[in-house]
Parts: sequence; C-alpha cells; structure tokens
Amino acid sequence: MSRGRSWPARSPLARFSEAARADLVALGRHVDYAPDTTLMRQGEHSTHVLILLDGHVKVVTTSYNGKTVLLALRSRGDLVGELAGLDLSPRMATVQTAGPVSARALTSSEFHSFLETNPGAARTITGSVAAKLRLATERILDYSSHDVPARVARVLVRLLHDHGVRTPEGLALGIRVSQPELASIISASEAAVSKALTDLRGRGVVATGYRRFTVTDVPALMEQAGFPPKSRRIPYS
Repeated sequence: MSRGRSWPARSPLARFSEAARADLVALGRHVDYAPDTTLMRQGEHSTHVLILLDGHVKVVTTSYNGKTVLLALRSRGDLVGELAGLDLSPRMATVQTAGPVSARALTSSEFHSFLETNPGAARTITGSVAAKLRLATERILDYSSHDVPARVARVLVRLLHDHGVRTPEGLALGIRVSQPELASIISASEAAVSKALTDLRGRGVVATGYRRFTVTDVPALMEQAGFPPKSRRIPYS
C-alpha cells in the first residue's frame, strides 16, 4: 500500500525504511472517515493508534472551564493516538477529521509488536514524540516572550512548514483553519488576532479567505515572527 507513494518529508512514515513502512501499513484494518467525525475523545480509555494515509485531522483539547484549544494539525504520514497506544493512559486530547480521512487502525498490541521488531522505526517515532513536546515548550515560550502580532506570524510559519502548499498566489496553508482556532493556538483573543491579520493583509504579507491563509511575502512574515534574516524562508512539505 505504501510502495510508490510519496509522503510529506516531515512525517514519520517518510523517515521509515521502505520495509518498515510496508510492515506498518499492512497491520490493523483500513478505515475511512467522513468530515467532522470524532476519532478519539479526550479522557476516554481507548488505546488504538491511527496511521493517516490521506486527509487531515485536528487535535483539540477542552479545559476545565470549557474552553476549546486547537493543539495541532495532522496529515498523511502522521501517527495519531500513539501516546495512549504506548502507555495505555486516557486520551489527552480529542481528534476530529477536517475533511475525508483514510487511515490504518492498529491495536496497542499491534503497535507495540511493530516497535519491538522495527527498532529504527521505533527511534523515528520517539523522535516524533520528542518534537511534539519541544513544540509545546516553544509555544509556552512564545506566550511569554512575544506580542500577539509576532505570535500570529510564528504560528503561521509553523503551520506552513508542516502543511504549506505552493500556489501561484504564494504559500498557502493546505488545511482550513478559522481565526478562532488560530487564536486558541496562540492563547490570544479573537479580536487581537483579527487586528494582527488585518495589518498583515494591509501590508500585502498575507491573503485570507474563509478558513484560508496564503502568505504572499514570506520574508516579511518571518521578520514579524522574529526570526533572523538568514532563516527567513519556510521549508515546507
């Protein structure tokens, strides 16, 4: 199933050997989900792991006061639910489809057996989990070190790094994200995010539509994000 397919370079599946990738996608069962389907719920005790083959999902969490926060976006080549699959603890977040999704669903025992027999892939997955923890730490630092315009720019850079699509107009975000969701990611008010985006549009840095973002001036966005001049380009999948 994976042979001959290309996977986003930043995804775990792209970094597996061909043999390990074939072993993984042969496990479990194939599942197809409709848009706006909840795949996993925060707090539940399920332990299955999903290997995303096509489509996108949103990872969200709800705080004790009912506030919903968008934690991450995942797409093909990504693993979803691997933490509960590894330690059998309750789910830390809810996962919802952002359009049609195809995946392989593995039981925790299948996932553990795969890791035991594929040490190289196990190291890749460990690195992927570490990268997610590092990103969570960076977001905490962003909250305390940058104002809202810089945080908006930084989160757009990160999203485009993972989900950017080159178009004639510029570098577009390949997943639909609303302004309220963007605000939840950076822990800012919707009004403050709207003001920052209005400024970016006015300067010709970003074009927006309904749940759509396209960066038309990458160096200017990187400058607002506070990145040094030598790094003012976005490598994207």
